Amino acid sequence: MMDAHARLEDLKAVADKLSIEIISGNFADEDISTQSGFCRLNGKNLIILDKKLNPEKQAEIILQALENFDLETIYVPAWIREQLENKPSSSDNP
Repeated sequence: MMDAHARLEDLKAVADKLSIEIISGNFADEDISTQSGFCRLNGKNLIILDKKLNPEKQAEIILQALENFDLETIYVPAWIREQLENKPSSSDNP
């Protein structure tokens, strides 16, 4: 079984192939509420990650973002494909 850091690196590599920029930082600011997740800004795909989240949670956030993309044309490690295929998609819930 891969450790959480190796899984996170795999996910970041897939995001990179899809031209998704990952911005990670420390978002503990009382004035601005920032949540980790996927967004589009000025036509760019971004994943925002709070550095304080553990690697498992960061991996989960990247996995959620990858659900929105066509992964057929790029190499994706088998464990990631498995995770995405076994995940109940949000479109299944009306």
